Amino acid sequence: MKLYEYEGKQLFRDVGIPVPRGVVTQGPVQWQGKAVVKSQLLEGARGKRGLVKVTDDVNGAIKELKAQGVETFLVEEFVPHRAEVYISAMLDRRSGEPIIVASPEGGIDVEESKNVKLFSIPLERGVRSFDVLNVEKYLGVKGLEKVVKGLYRLITEYEAELAEINPLAVTESGVVALDSKVILEDNALYRHEELVSKFSRQYVADTYVELEGDVGIIGNGAGLTMATMDMVKLEGGEPADFYDVGGGASRERVKECVVKVGGNQKVKKIVINIFGGITRCDEVAAGIVEAMKIVKKPMFVRLVGTNEEEGHKILRENGIKAYADALSAVRDAIRS
Repeated sequence: MKLYEYEGKQLFRDVGIPVPRGVVTQGPVQWQGKAVVKSQLLEGARGKRGLVKVTDDVNGAIKELKAQGVETFLVEEFVPHRAEVYISAMLDRRSGEPIIVASPEGGIDVEESKNVKLFSIPLERGVRSFDVLNVEKYLGVKGLEKVVKGLYRLITEYEAELAEINPLAVTESGVVALDSKVILEDNALYRHEELVSKFSRQYVADTYVELEGDVGIIGNGAGLTMATMDMVKLEGGEPADFYDVGGGASRERVKECVVKVGGNQKVKKIVINIFGGITRCDEVAAGIVEAMKIVKKPMFVRLVGTNEEEGHKILRENGIKAYADALSAVRDAIRS
């Protein structure tokens, strides 16, 4: 779920990241002094497209941008600053760990910068003083503790895919986030109903479609689930369902999904295909084991990604073969 700039800045405030004083409006406002009028769109490159105005005539800028079809605006105080840097947090899909991405060359042309550095911050220990110091040293900016810890919280507690500040302004009195780009993980929103309500959005926790076959299908991500169905068909089987459980599924969620698929009387066997990024393989395995107490049907599990070895160990200890590739799991399921 992509957030508008003003929504992202609401979350920035919640986690202690400094942002400019501002107001969201769809029409004229009372404002004194120099301001920045920003079109609120879920698109990038607004500055290059003339959709951000630095002005002493706020309502004149709003009128001009409305003529271009913009409906909502963020009006903020103009913040004088001596430098702009880039900083963001995201999840490394290979390691499953949060990373901080930083560049001393912030602003609209940051994509062209070659001065970008990644800082890994493992989940098991969180942000420490030396992590902040390393980022500060690289950027040549002090006072980044609230920013680094705030971005880290957005990834780990709010389950954002991306939390980005570009630019982060360096002023005489500290740093200020002049912009925000926040993308929340759609498949984790069922754990954050307060955010869905706060931003007046809707979400679908998972997608389940019952079909006519006898091979139960569970995957995370629509593409992976559809590919699993295709493999079942190519190997001569018939899928009994399409079940995308999404990302970040807990053991309780996995258990619910397996029980639901196993409860279908037509299902004779179940293929579970999980690629763990934000989803932890040990959590998936624990959920499958719990479901086995209720569902007495053969399960063929391909489990790759975050905490993969731990997940495989849990499955083996409970008599379930863990596969490294999906096709082998599907073939064994069809031939059994």
